[in-house]
Amino acid sequence: MAQDKKTEEREYLNYFLASDEGKEWYRKNGIVSCQDADPPDFIFTTKNNQKIGLEVTKFIVKSRHGRALQHLMTIGNQACQYAQKEYHLNISILIDKWNKRKWCARTYQEKMDAIYNPGFWDIYNKKALKDGIKSIIDRNAENLKRCPCFVKESILVQNEYFNISISGFENMDGKFDCHVNNECYSKENPFDELQEAIDKKNAKISHYLKHCDKCFLLIYLPDVAHGNYCHFTKKLKDYVFRSKFKSCYIIKWDKIFTEDNFIQKLHCKKYLLRRFFTFIKLKIVSFFNSK
Repeated sequence: MAQDKKTEEREYLNYFLASDEGKEWYRKNGIVSCQDADPPDFIFTTKNNQKIGLEVTKFIVKSRHGRALQHLMTIGNQACQYAQKEYHLNISILIDKWNKRKWCARTYQEKMDAIYNPGFWDIYNKKALKDGIKSIIDRNAENLKRCPCFVKESILVQNEYFNISISGFENMDGKFDCHVNNECYSKENPFDELQEAIDKKNAKISHYLKHCDKCFLLIYLPDVAHGNYCHFTKKLKDYVFRSKFKSCYIIKWDKIFTEDNFIQKLHCKKYLLRRFFTFIKLKIVSFFNSK
């Protein structure tokens, strides 16, 4: 089934600590032990008994396609849980759809809409979809208990056909859960959205520091299978973010598409320094205005 939040955070922490960047961070801070906490998510103890906090957060760029994909994944995962509870079946579900716009477009506007807005981008009736998938499971429960087992049927919801494929085998990532086939254009370098995510954590820094002497931030990027339609280029190395943390790191780690993996320390400037220079600037402007 889908991982819980803490398990996912621990997984990305392990990826970070296994990297060259993470090993250097571990060595430089003289860390000797780690324990789960909240907040921040992890507390490390150093050789001199200092406590170092590490807050781990997920970054998903906002998009209609991503919202629709996560909506469908939630429904599919609930259906997986239903199969386990009712029939003691571990199943994987794949959801995709027959895109009528792609094959039936007649006007230029319809064709452009099919090209620039592919895949799922609407929110469909949750109950109708869930009941439809449950019905497929109910009808094929005995077949799914046999090996090999594979079932594929279609559900009509709000004038759209959803293709539902169910098997008794693990997905590519080794889990029994739901995947959604979806297409979307990937947003390049969503720096503003990433800064918003950092700002949400900046607002909580005083709370984190009640439990540690200093705190770091680790941001991880789920892949497109989780509706994260974005990517970063080399410009990420030069972009300056605003942070109240000791340092910020960003990580993408996919066990399947390993060539896309990266770990990078973000270039950040402290809010305090920014406010100082703003104060000096205002004083200078005020001085000359008074002349």
